[in-house]
Amino acid sequence: MENRGATLDLLLPALRDLTGYSDPQLAHLLDLLELTAAADDDRPETARQRTRRLKAWRRMLQDIPLDERSFDDRFGLAGRQDTISCLTSWCLGYRAQRGRRPASPADALFGFVSLFLLTLLGLAESEAQRSLPQPSAVPGGSGAALTHDCGGVCGVLVSEDAVAEVITEVYGPQARPGTRRVAATVESTDREWQAMQRKLRFHRHGSTSMILRGTTASAVHGTRPEFALKLILYPFTRIPTLTRATREYAETYGTSGTGSRHLVRVWASFDSWILMDFVAGRTLAEVVREEREEAEREAADAGQALSLRLDRLREKGVLLFEALEELQRIARDDTDTAPVHGRFTGVHADLSPSNIIVSDADGTFKLIDLGRNYLYTHTITGTAGAEAAYIAPEIKAGDEENTRADLYSLGQLLILFGSGRASPDGVVPDIFYMRAVELARFLEDLIDAAPERRLLIFSTGPVPESTDSAPEFSFARLKDSFLAEIEMVQAAEQGETDLRIETGWRALRELLRPLAGDPGREWRLWRMRRRPDTLPDTHRGRFTNWLLAWSLLSALIWALTNTTVITWLLRDLDLSWGNKLVELVQHLSNTPTGLPVVDSWRHSDYRIPDWQANLPARMVGLSYAIAAPKFYQMLYSGLTPLAIGWRAGGLSRLALATEVVMRMMAVVPCGLVLAITLVEPRWWPINSAIGQCLTWLVNFLMLAYIRAVIARSRQLGLSTVAADDSKITGLSSFAQWVPTSLFYAMAVTTIGTCLYLQLLHDTYVYALAVTSTNIFLFYVIKCGIGGPTVRVAIVRTCLAAERVGRCQ
Repeated sequence: MENRGATLDLLLPALRDLTGYSDPQLAHLLDLLELTAAADDDRPETARQRTRRLKAWRRMLQDIPLDERSFDDRFGLAGRQDTISCLTSWCLGYRAQRGRRPASPADALFGFVSLFLLTLLGLAESEAQRSLPQPSAVPGGSGAALTHDCGGVCGVLVSEDAVAEVITEVYGPQARPGTRRVAATVESTDREWQAMQRKLRFHRHGSTSMILRGTTASAVHGTRPEFALKLILYPFTRIPTLTRATREYAETYGTSGTGSRHLVRVWASFDSWILMDFVAGRTLAEVVREEREEAEREAADAGQALSLRLDRLREKGVLLFEALEELQRIARDDTDTAPVHGRFTGVHADLSPSNIIVSDADGTFKLIDLGRNYLYTHTITGTAGAEAAYIAPEIKAGDEENTRADLYSLGQLLILFGSGRASPDGVVPDIFYMRAVELARFLEDLIDAAPERRLLIFSTGPVPESTDSAPEFSFARLKDSFLAEIEMVQAAEQGETDLRIETGWRALRELLRPLAGDPGREWRLWRMRRRPDTLPDTHRGRFTNWLLAWSLLSALIWALTNTTVITWLLRDLDLSWGNKLVELVQHLSNTPTGLPVVDSWRHSDYRIPDWQANLPARMVGLSYAIAAPKFYQMLYSGLTPLAIGWRAGGLSRLALATEVVMRMMAVVPCGLVLAITLVEPRWWPINSAIGQCLTWLVNFLMLAYIRAVIARSRQLGLSTVAADDSKITGLSSFAQWVPTSLFYAMAVTTIGTCLYLQLLHDTYVYALAVTSTNIFLFYVIKCGIGGPTVRVAIVRTCLAAERVGRCQ
């Protein structure tokens, strides 16, 4: 039989580096661990010795520092990475030397050192995962871990019988003093533990655990169920709140009698482990990450920006809603088979991509690791990691009231499904405001940091058959609202599911749509909201007809004005006659020449045709007729400051003033153009000045409204508005528009007045300057390139104003 002393000769250097102890101290440590080289290998271990050995092993595992810095500070030059390398070499070397030789007493030592190594690797992997900028769950068994070759180390060591035996010994339930109920619970737990087959396989690392898998030792109904064993890394077991939550997990979240499709069946749990069904599949974090990488490759190959995927958002969103519906159903189940007896409130509290498994069998979402993650409450030292972005602030703060926590996580996950990335700053990404305003409004109502300000708008009412312990909202009804908003977006975008943001010169394609496509969008939204199967939204419904009317009115005036200017330009060039429609009007009105009615509006000195005299008015008028409606439709159509309501005091009055000036932009510029076209061309310098002053006024009032709403939002603590102005897309650009438009308005007013009074005579030069400014600066630059980002700031403000109004 192999001598244990020979084994210790190999291990002593590793332990010396690990602990930093001197040889006498190391000898004492070995003596405490019952690992002295003088031990008689042939003498069987007594029950007392075994108890002392396991107790010492647990104490040594539990005493490992949680983070690398603390480890290095404690053990000096022997850092954690050096210790891992040393122990890895020893464990793999021992395994290779032992080969197929029979088991020996030294195997227990090998098993314990391997478990010690697995614990260090788990701590290192947990720390590395939590340092990632984006959530990333990598299966340890696939060899894709961040810090080590998991398949070549963890996978190999766990498959060893000696390691599995030590794991079952060290993690096995221990009797605790207490009542008979406690003793009965330990006995029941021990039966489940003993039913496991000792042949284990490594599956993956968790944030505070490692997950193993295996099959039961005995058959159940002719099959041997496969289980997952979540082992809490032993250093974390010294935290009482964590051990208590782990011990009570089966009692709190057991689902054997509920027929659950979305919760994994829990067999048993103890202070340091949870035994449950094994679900074949990948975590949602892995699935979304692969989809995002694929989308990034496709976008890079096509030279396009990333998109908002409505199809993936709908598909995964429905699956998530179904799982959350089931949580609520279990929470309000009053039958004798209910697993929680009023203790489980239907709240996951740690709903993140790594805690959702996408089942290989049917594609459903399986929710795992219910309950608080103590990394987020700072009960456990170290950073919380990127997945903390999905966790509600009240959970991180350790508040007892958490019934609305899953709403926050739901909103963040929906953002992830649509855009491929989470929102670490707690605000909705810009792409939703650019291409899916209805969804942005829905998401804002979920991810507010304050629980009481969630569902301000999409209130679902009480849960059917609700009890005192059940949430006051319904995920089933909220799912209906979500699907309705998805349909709204698809209707607005004519059925598109891949909504992209065009950037750079690609954005210039938007110039081919002179009205930015808004009249058609408003018309489709109006028809959707009038469908009998559409969920009622009385607050939004008040403005549906109003917004559609102004959008159509602006489009009608745009068509009328441009048609009029072009017709009068052709008349100046004497190219309009022979037009059968004009001849028909002349015949019906008994007018031999010209156009009836409208020609009577001309001043006496206004002659047609006279292209030389009328050309400046035609140039300037046509440029305004093109740019002004585009400016209104791109920035303001489909939005209203009045969403704030009438109870916000001075802010409501500012909203009304802004609304009035906004709607004036839909009609007044074209009215000014019609005046110089139909009545008096000499008015064009004065009318240009009026148009520019109106543009400055609408920019000034809208900027004042934006800043006032942002200030009120921050005063109320609305987290859906970024805390820093620099993080609000388009705000800084729009702020620059106000002084530049004021300067331009003053210049146009001064020069235009001088031209009208004939103090200046460079009429054609000035007319060409105004025309080029309207076309290139306003239409191409501000509306075509800068307009979409500025609209983001306006949309954010109008949605925030609605929430402010609900908070008043």
